[in-house]
Amino acid sequence: MHRLHVVSLAATFAAAVALGAGACKGKTEVVDSPDTLAALDECRSKVKDQDELRALLEKEIADLKLGSTTDGEEVVVSIEGDVLTVTAGKSKGPYQGDPKGDAKDEALYAEFVKAVKKSRGSIKKCYTNALKKNSQLQARTVKLDIQVNFKTSGSMSSATFNPRISETFDQCMTNVASGWKLPAAPRKVAFQYQMSLTPE
Repeated sequence: MHRLHVVSLAATFAAAVALGAGACKGKTEVVDSPDTLAALDECRSKVKDQDELRALLEKEIADLKLGSTTDGEEVVVSIEGDVLTVTAGKSKGPYQGDPKGDAKDEALYAEFVKAVKKSRGSIKKCYTNALKKNSQLQARTVKLDIQVNFKTSGSMSSATFNPRISETFDQCMTNVASGWKLPAAPRKVAFQYQMSLTPE
């Protein structure tokens, strides 16, 4: 009887092992918990953010390297009447190092003067509107100092006007100056220009 019980137990054990072995032969399926999936999404998001930041920093580094060899130094040009004076930029224009640099610089400066002269009607309109609001201006001539900064693309980046006649006048003049477009140049250029405004 005891022997029969042992044999029965052995048979049961063998059957269980066989069943277990059969169950393990198939593919094991792992189901991620919602917490695991959320953590994975957060990790992927952080990696994406880091990749975007790295790309942005690499672009900024490249731009800075480019700027250090091209437009890192601004050229300041003073214009008094027909006299052009380069007051910064190592006494060289924006095309420093170019075989035809001097000719290109002169052409660039001429474009600025041409743009200003072409806008004289609009500038006069700005001043006429200022005269209507300020009677003190009607008895004197104003020598207006204009400084206009240009990006290397040739578009205006900023403009200042002295003396300050009025906020409306400055805004009107800034709108006029924003239409001044120069050819692209290797370095940034700032023009200082003096203009006489006389009441009529």
